[in-house]
Amino acid sequence: MNSPFRRFVPRMAWQWEDDSRWRAVDGSLLFVDISGFTALSERLAARGRIGAEELTAVLGRVFGVMLDAVYARGGSMLKFGGDALLLLFDSEDHAMQATASAVEMRAALREAAKQPTSVGRIALRMSSGIATGPVDLFLVGNSHRELIVGGPTTSMVNLMEGTADASEIVVSPETAALLPNGFVGDPKGRGLLLRKRRVDHPLPGTDGANHESVPPESLVPIGLREVIGSGVDDSEHRVASIGFIGYTGTDTTLALSGPDAAAAALEQLVTAVQAAVDAEHVTFLASDVAGDGGKIILAAGVPTGRGDDEGRILRAARSILDSEQSLNIRIGVNRGHVFSGAVGIERRATYTVMGDTVNLAARLMTAAPPGALYAHPSVLDRSSTLFRTEALEKFQVKGKTEAVEAYEVGDETGHRPRETTRDLVFSGRDVELARLDELISVGGSTVTIDGESGIGKTRLTTEAMALHPDLPTVVAQGEPARFESPYWAFRDPLRTLIGVEPGPQPEMRTALTDAITRRAPDLLHLLPLLGDATQIDIADTPETADLDARFRPTKTAETVAALLERLIDG
Repeated sequence: MNSPFRRFVPRMAWQWEDDSRWRAVDGSLLFVDISGFTALSERLAARGRIGAEELTAVLGRVFGVMLDAVYARGGSMLKFGGDALLLLFDSEDHAMQATASAVEMRAALREAAKQPTSVGRIALRMSSGIATGPVDLFLVGNSHRELIVGGPTTSMVNLMEGTADASEIVVSPETAALLPNGFVGDPKGRGLLLRKRRVDHPLPGTDGANHESVPPESLVPIGLREVIGSGVDDSEHRVASIGFIGYTGTDTTLALSGPDAAAAALEQLVTAVQAAVDAEHVTFLASDVAGDGGKIILAAGVPTGRGDDEGRILRAARSILDSEQSLNIRIGVNRGHVFSGAVGIERRATYTVMGDTVNLAARLMTAAPPGALYAHPSVLDRSSTLFRTEALEKFQVKGKTEAVEAYEVGDETGHRPRETTRDLVFSGRDVELARLDELISVGGSTVTIDGESGIGKTRLTTEAMALHPDLPTVVAQGEPARFESPYWAFRDPLRTLIGVEPGPQPEMRTALTDAITRRAPDLLHLLPLLGDATQIDIADTPETADLDARFRPTKTAETVAALLERLIDG
């Protein structure tokens, strides 16, 4: 019995036969983009779960007949980008098989689109590109192994599909050279239009290869393993935050430094993405192709939500951008309603997200310059973490009639204060409020208020502090998945007490140094430890450089306590 993960993994990945990170396959790539599913998804979203189930059925029907044609001709699906398919044909007559498959898929789509839905007839059209040559495949990553498709042939098939209009098939010159006379017509861009409306070509023989060299589960992202492993193809419309990471430079690296260097660069990128998203419980959804590079799609709130989806995906995005990378990367993030679920047939499927929210996230990524993070205000407004932002001039993107509003997102600046309204009458906690008031009045007390989420702990504390308006108050607020710094919750309160405004590292470094020089000069030799606690980069002094790593946190806590004594005494 096959693993439930296998149908969600490209054959080329689970049949990878050695420990290498790169291999090249001679073949033809067929890239098919189908328009119309986004509009259908938006219309069916209004019908809730019933609409999601119907969309799954429509997608399965449409892609089912198309993928049947692909696999009958020896092809396999490498990538599924929402409503686009990247298919590889590697038989001896791969150019003819890819061409015949493209023609048959176009006819199958035409027939599948005739069936009505609860919101009317669906208008689906496809554009296709075919390119022939060595296909560069990379198997990289840590928490899961991700199949990355790249190289000049991949860039060419992207270009061919982008050149094709609806219902057109554009082939590269290399593909055209392997087709019989009369198959291609007029040039279009750097390719040629396919003239044939029907291709009579025998199906390839099958070699029956079915051996798993790599466990399919290890090829599935951590965030998807539970939902895929359950075997339940659940789909729904839900609110989620979607991120697109665009990277470029793979073709250049291949040409100048070879496949090992390109594999190392992709390994560097994918492992950095995995470390960031796994720490924040963001889903590494999939990778996709693009000219001279590709895309990695992230999701928070899909397949499950954990709270602060917006903050978690923004923090992960900033962590990825701040990591050292050989490739150029840019990121776009958006939030809104999406369709999420498993789509495909028994032989091959994918877990995907679709909808206008997804498309806009991709457009924001495309608009961002290398090294930048662009986010829609709907994400920033709901994030528990605050960031340095710069408003952008509204700009036009494909598929939108109105100009889009977005912000460039910089470094983190702190926590969003938790808003507690006192508009409603406070009642039912008179005993607890009186006891808390007594303890505050006495002073020198430590009080723990414990209770289930939503029971009113914050409101009780707010009411108690309102009885002592002259009492200095410091709020330390934790955030989920902040494991890299044990001082995270105290970072902002310490900066406030010391008098350091959030800003670029050099500015905060200067402010911290000046403040300690004025108020606690005897602690200057331990300044790097205060930098640890406030997350400000300070070069080690001789005294801190010699500290054993096991004892550094203890010494940091002692130094912070000594500083607080100076501040209180002052």
